[in-house]
Amino acid sequence: MKSFYFKTFQRDSKVYLSRSSSFLGPIVFFLITITLYPLAFGSDEEKLAELSAGIIWISILLANLLSHQFIFNEDYKDGSLDLVLASGKSLFLWASIKIFVNWYFSSLPLIFLSLLTSFMLYLPFDAALILALTLFLGTPILSMFGALAGALTLERGNIVGSSIVIPMCLPALILGILAIQSYKNEELFFYIFLLAAFLFFSIPILIASCLGAIRLHFE
Repeated sequence: MKSFYFKTFQRDSKVYLSRSSSFLGPIVFFLITITLYPLAFGSDEEKLAELSAGIIWISILLANLLSHQFIFNEDYKDGSLDLVLASGKSLFLWASIKIFVNWYFSSLPLIFLSLLTSFMLYLPFDAALILALTLFLGTPILSMFGALAGALTLERGNIVGSSIVIPMCLPALILGILAIQSYKNEELFFYIFLLAAFLFFSIPILIASCLGAIRLHFE
């Protein structure tokens, strides 16, 4: 018999695959955004290389805003969220799985695309590898903040959630950009450590906050 948590993973995966907007929307938005920057700066390779870390990180942050409303909304609309809260199952693990599925379908493809598109922005190969590392550490943080915004704004629309997410994600964005810009210096390890620590401490705090926000809707 399939466990409750595996069914949650399976159900959410099917939702993302069946809704092209939730899966393909962030990818299309990211590709369009990245393509526009070289057109804006023309043939100024040095300027593009200098700004490439910020361009990619900001593009991924904005692309992620398109998907966070899908994390808990479906369960809230069909009433299954009530059943989950009353089931006695580990809500922390349940929420973790839902956030992981969101990250897997919304952020992981963007990480691989960022490596391919980084050469359009003339980012050096060594810096591109650091970019991938910072995104693997940073995008789960973006997904958790997105989940928190989604939990706080159930059925209130994506604009309200986006206005909540962006300020909270700025520390991760800044650390990621600084790490890439310091890829030739020893400061790189300091920024990577801070980003990893941010991720480590965010997991229990943000997931618990998501559950608290969800419970507020049923009080």
